[in-house]
Amino acid sequence: MAADRHRRIAGQRLSADLYFAPTHSPHGFTHPALSHFDGDVEPVVRELLQNSVDAADKAGRPCKVHFEIRDIDNHELPGFETYRRTFELAVEQREQERGGAPPTHDEKIIVDRIGHHLTTPRIPVLICVDNGTGITPARMQSLLTSGNSDKGDGGAGSFGLGHHAAFSASDLRYVLYASRFRSSEGELKSVSSGHAVLATHIRQHANTKRIHAHDGFWVNDRDQGQLFVEPGEAYPRNVPPMLSPTIEAMPDTGMVVCIAGFNEFQREEFDLTSMHAIAYVAASNFCDAVQAESLTVTVCDARSGEELIVDPSSLERILRSRREERRAPKQGQIQGSFAYSAHETLTRGTAIAHEMGDGVAVAIRSVEGNVRSRVHLYRKGMWITSSAERLRHNDFSDYMPFDAVVSLRDGDLERHVRSAEGPEHRGIDFKRLDPAEKKRLRQLLRELGAVIRVNLEAKSEQEEFRPDDFAIVQGDATQTLESVGRTSPGLGGTRRGRGQGGTRPGKKKGTGIVRKSGRARPGSVPKFAWAPLEAAPEARVFTVLFSLREEIPGLIGIRLSVPTGSDQTCDSPLPQRFLQLRAIRCDGQELARTRTPTGVQELTFEPPPQWASQGERKTLEIEVTGESEELAIAQLEVVRRQPPKAIPKSTGEGESTDESAATPQAAGAER
Repeated sequence: MAADRHRRIAGQRLSADLYFAPTHSPHGFTHPALSHFDGDVEPVVRELLQNSVDAADKAGRPCKVHFEIRDIDNHELPGFETYRRTFELAVEQREQERGGAPPTHDEKIIVDRIGHHLTTPRIPVLICVDNGTGITPARMQSLLTSGNSDKGDGGAGSFGLGHHAAFSASDLRYVLYASRFRSSEGELKSVSSGHAVLATHIRQHANTKRIHAHDGFWVNDRDQGQLFVEPGEAYPRNVPPMLSPTIEAMPDTGMVVCIAGFNEFQREEFDLTSMHAIAYVAASNFCDAVQAESLTVTVCDARSGEELIVDPSSLERILRSRREERRAPKQGQIQGSFAYSAHETLTRGTAIAHEMGDGVAVAIRSVEGNVRSRVHLYRKGMWITSSAERLRHNDFSDYMPFDAVVSLRDGDLERHVRSAEGPEHRGIDFKRLDPAEKKRLRQLLRELGAVIRVNLEAKSEQEEFRPDDFAIVQGDATQTLESVGRTSPGLGGTRRGRGQGGTRPGKKKGTGIVRKSGRARPGSVPKFAWAPLEAAPEARVFTVLFSLREEIPGLIGIRLSVPTGSDQTCDSPLPQRFLQLRAIRCDGQELARTRTPTGVQELTFEPPPQWASQGERKTLEIEVTGESEELAIAQLEVVRRQPPKAIPKSTGEGESTDESAATPQAAGAER
């Protein structure tokens, strides 16, 4: 059947082929515009969806995008034989130019990947289909030309570089385009083309040799000389057979992008499948558009028959998988926790009224705990930034924590934000604007911040009240404590006067000895809530109710500090003082204990995983040593610690002592 199909395709007298024009500028396999993209799924899918949303917006209908992954016979790929011959010529030319020197690492990878697909009978492709306006032959010219976008003020892509993103997902570095559009008379027509990027090569013409470009285009044979001279005249009006069923199935206008030699976004074994990766990028970057039902994305793998749909009913499930992600996968991308929070605000937040115009919509949701307030900025349904100037956390420090989503559809603010986005349409860079535009954008963002503040709850000025028999009381709320980079003096180390521990000069560290020094391992503050109970001086026990709000991969450090009555504003502030701790217990179970008779200033323990998942209050009993009159005014300090590292076994004379062989819980306090 496959052979018959090959003969049928070969029997068709196609009037188009890949054309590599003569040039005077030699170029290798590496390409500056393509090297900007590393094959990650996010820029590829985001660029394709952004173009589709723009096109559907112009067509005046909700955007529907269909991604399909499938395999094709290699001879179905338009211009396959020309591509193969050109690749062989380019490799031969590069070998001659290097003069026997090996290729660079990047060039070797490119050549190996192309060579692999040219030796296999079937080639994977990723096809993206939308229901937008499509593109005319004249616009096809702009699409294939770098820095020659024709979107102007009506679309997001004003740099003419977006189509290069798709090449990073193609091992063949070959992308095909097909479109159904309406002519000026309203007639439904089609146009197609393609762009392959190889390297310059030498071709024989009669008795002369000429160098040909590294860029090849799928164009009409008879009109090759008119390429880029008469806009649109060289592009075939007949769609290649492999894409014609897709075009013919369109009820109206639309666009098809086919990535040949699809490389699964260079994903590792532990990464999401390509289907799930595409769905997540669509859900996280276009949550606003999907929730508003102006975008629906379908992802299908024809090889397995699986299908995923990104719509309002599936958003929460898709975004939930990365809701704990606190860092973006790569700089400039949206992190999972932001995407999930924005979705919650869009579904559970309150839409607020304002006078900034119908093109600006704002939704706000109050959040609990010690969290940063966020304002997520979306333009035309696409996430731009969650840290815009005048809309950062510090700009709302006098108000209770909240999460907000600002949706820019059109208007003055939308236009200025678009101008400041840059080629990848992320963030707001004022350097891209002239002085008048900068001033106007800052004014609009200031007005937007004022709109948000009107709908926020101001923080109340509470006077601190401290009963004699209680510790510091802030109620059942997440506390804000300082990040601790080191412990106070006296926690160990080899300097005189800073406690015992460490190693003697000239001696190697013994078996299992935990390294000690005067500096604590870097720490940060976990999310937790606590409320103090009555201290028991006679039992030397400080008791608190403790509720953990997140999973802790390491240890939790506990300290009890005593107010000194002075701070850094004093001329001679008193040093911070800590009570010496002996043990920590919870519900009768001992979590940590030190073997040091005099106690330590910090004890660490590993919290059970179920503490965070259950969110229940636990009763912590912290036992101290020595005089205990200060328990009534003690303050609880909590920090997240990395587990201590054991020192490799020693072959010298040094042996571990009882103190150095302390349990990790106690050792964490002594390091």
